[in-house]
Amino acid sequence: MANSRLRMLLLGSFVGLAGAGLGCGGNDASGVSDYVGTWSYTQQQATESCPGQSDLSINLGTTKDLREGVKSDLVDTSTICNYRFDIKDKIASVQSGQSCSFNDGSGTATETPSSWTFTLTSATTAEEKFTAVDTLSSGTVCSFTGVAHLERLTKD
Repeated sequence: MANSRLRMLLLGSFVGLAGAGLGCGGNDASGVSDYVGTWSYTQQQATESCPGQSDLSINLGTTKDLREGVKSDLVDTSTICNYRFDIKDKIASVQSGQSCSFNDGSGTATETPSSWTFTLTSATTAEEKFTAVDTLSSGTVCSFTGVAHLERLTKD
């Protein structure tokens, strides 16, 4: 009888391990591997709009680096902000409740995204759209918006 229980326990453990093995390694259900790597901006338009001032065009840089996240599907490591994104279908959306501090030349400012998406348009192209609120060190509240098109350079 003890032998029978031991066999059942071992069999149950083996089946559990086999099932766990089937769920690991290469089953990228969220599609993270479709995003991870370096992307190059092919077109971009970003604007900082502050009350009482002329709109300011902002350069987003030349590349965007996306990496697999720990607390999210993806992390944008291109800037100091390291915003976290979750993937649904072919759209990676910024997780809510994030903000980032940066130096605006006069002190510490804060950026808080209200929406930010990175949408795959093909295996090697994507569109980025965002809206954020920038609170400058002076207390001025500005709107930061943009749209960009990107091409995938690497899959690392």
